[in-house]
Amino acid sequence: MARSTARLIAGAFLLAITCAAGARELQTPQTPWKTLTPEQQRILGPVGPEWDRMPGYQQQRLLGAARQYPSMQPIQKDRFERRIRDWSQMTPDQRRAARETFQGLRRLPPERQHELRERWLRAHPERTHR
Repeated sequence: MARSTARLIAGAFLLAITCAAGARELQTPQTPWKTLTPEQQRILGPVGPEWDRMPGYQQQRLLGAARQYPSMQPIQKDRFERRIRDWSQMTPDQRRAARETFQGLRRLPPERQHELRERWLRAHPERTHR
């Protein structure tokens, strides 16, 4: 009985910590588009129209990518630009599906991830060197 009570308390404690961490992420303050530098606005331009509606944590992730952008290799810059443009053109349902797919793939063992990537690259040779 004492053991199951201890497990219940530990579980409740872990749940509380998880909820608090998630709430903290959701409470990240938003950064208004007009406060971004011209360079940040240029880099993040494709998501500009929806920027002020994004949650703060998502804005922070994109700002982090914008900070890294100047030091990226040309091929990385091309990939970033393509991906942010593609993302900005997706519907909310398409974005949700993409997130779910990505999360599912990350749970796979590395060798299975590699196998799926190789299969995808064979099916999409035009995307191999982008």
